[in-house]
Amino acid sequence: AAAALAQSGVSTLGSTTVLVGGATNASTQISVSPGGLNVTAGGVNVSITPPASTPVTTTATPATPAVTAPVTLPPATVPPRGAAEQPASTGETSLTLDITSGIRAVPPARVTVPVGETVRVTYPAGGTRPVQWFKDSRPLTGVTANPLVLSRVTAADAGAYTVIPIDPLGLPVPSQTLLLAIGPATRLLNLSARATLAAGAGQTFITGFVVSGLGTQEKKIILRAVGPTLNAFGVTTPLRAPVLRVFDSAGKPYVNGYVYPAVVGGPTYETDLAESLAKTGAFAIPAGTLDATLMMPFPTGAYTAHVTSGDNTAGNVLLEIYEVP
Repeated sequence: AAAALAQSGVSTLGSTTVLVGGATNASTQISVSPGGLNVTAGGVNVSITPPASTPVTTTATPATPAVTAPVTLPPATVPPRGAAEQPASTGETSLTLDITSGIRAVPPARVTVPVGETVRVTYPAGGTRPVQWFKDSRPLTGVTANPLVLSRVTAADAGAYTVIPIDPLGLPVPSQTLLLAIGPATRLLNLSARATLAAGAGQTFITGFVVSGLGTQEKKIILRAVGPTLNAFGVTTPLRAPVLRVFDSAGKPYVNGYVYPAVVGGPTYETDLAESLAKTGAFAIPAGTLDATLMMPFPTGAYTAHVTSGDNTAGNVLLEIYEVP
């Protein structure tokens, strides 16, 4: 029966009756079902059960992960330098530089403006020709327009500015130097201290001060020892003849000054002093008094101002220190 089943190609997926011998009334029948083989022959029934099926081992294959395209982030936007900290505008300062033709020396112009100010500097000899501007003796690349405009200045804009015209057929005519300082909108104008000197030699009133600047730039400072003029302010015992001297940090007398060429109509020490005192807002001292005044350029350093009595008499004296803007 097994052989007949194999030869007949019987499927075990269903229940099938196979007739052996080709006749429908044959006494032998074979019944095939999913549960086994059943053979009936001549009243004898034989059941054949197939062996237990071999367990099927399934190997799980991990799924191939989906390919995700890389995410490209846009580059960070970096604001231009200083854009985030651009100071608020505080106004505009305009000035015109003088011209030095090699015939006369022109003292530098000193200007102090607050942070945020716009500075407009004109070179009168430039006309419509291109010019070259310099800062701290170095040419400013691409800065050839006249006037020079520094918008909303910061501390980085402080320095010494000069300009010459770009003229291949002529001699360069240098300009006056602009010493541009950047300071706070409000600043300390002056310091003063009053003392009483006793009579006799060796009586000295000493005050120390420190000058700080940008690099090698010097500051224009005025010192005054006011004695006789104190009468106008109700001081009845002023020092009659104050003597004012300045010493450096090494204890040596400090003597410096500005050069004023002998040119008709040119600046002099007296005219420069009067203009500088007006800038500081100092009270006026009548001409011909014995009050002592010194105006000098001071480089960075420590100094002391010494006031003594020129006639060894006693009296009150006012010592003042002004920085000229």
